[in-house]
Amino acid sequence: MIIDFHAHVDRDIVSKQYLIEDVIRDMDENGIDIRMISTLKGKSIRDQNDAMAAFAGRYPGRLLACAVINPKEDGCVEEAARVAAIPQVRALEFNSWEYGFLPEEYEYHLDPIFDIAAEHQLPVKLFAGWGPRTMPQQWEKYIKRHPDVTFVVLHIGGVDFGYGSIPFIKSYGNVLCETSGQTELQVLHEAFRMLPREKFLFGSNFPDHITKCSIDTFELLHFDGEMRRSMFCENARKLLKL
Repeated sequence: MIIDFHAHVDRDIVSKQYLIEDVIRDMDENGIDIRMISTLKGKSIRDQNDAMAAFAGRYPGRLLACAVINPKEDGCVEEAARVAAIPQVRALEFNSWEYGFLPEEYEYHLDPIFDIAAEHQLPVKLFAGWGPRTMPQQWEKYIKRHPDVTFVVLHIGGVDFGYGSIPFIKSYGNVLCETSGQTELQVLHEAFRMLPREKFLFGSNFPDHITKCSIDTFELLHFDGEMRRSMFCENARKLLKL
């Protein structure tokens, strides 16, 4: 079984329709059993989150929804509380690159949002890897304040922060990492050398990356069966209580 912890749903700029059929087709072609979806495109964040929850409801057992939260918005705490009550929403996502924020400036919003995540046992995805506002360490004080929340560093720190993310991820019991978009083999070798297998969640970052390439990357690392089962399935199954 393969659980894809991180993928997006694209949206046609003319028709304004989400390309959900492309998501399912890609899953079928690449042996993805379950995929967590979010989107950064739409009329509003509320509309985006509702669309992902609706798709997860349309494809039960195959899709899980991840709600995006922008802490710059006045109603972000209320939006977090709203989506946390939707059964199809299984995680929250923060993208400081897309929305251009510094986490340190939004404690008034972020701390109550993480309390909501803890109450509903929702893991929190943290975008990392491109630009100075995407360093995983910028979230450190929240990680310390909210030990009951599982934070997931996307892309193993990405291109910019791959090496520096590895000891950071190792330092905290409530921090995991997701694998998509990490194209530096040296970083991957170091990550899998330093981090226990329980820290890894497979992600494709579809459609921005090719799912087959995201899977085949790990053929080059010659993992044993236990490592593959942990990263591709069991860690996500345990985290999401599937």
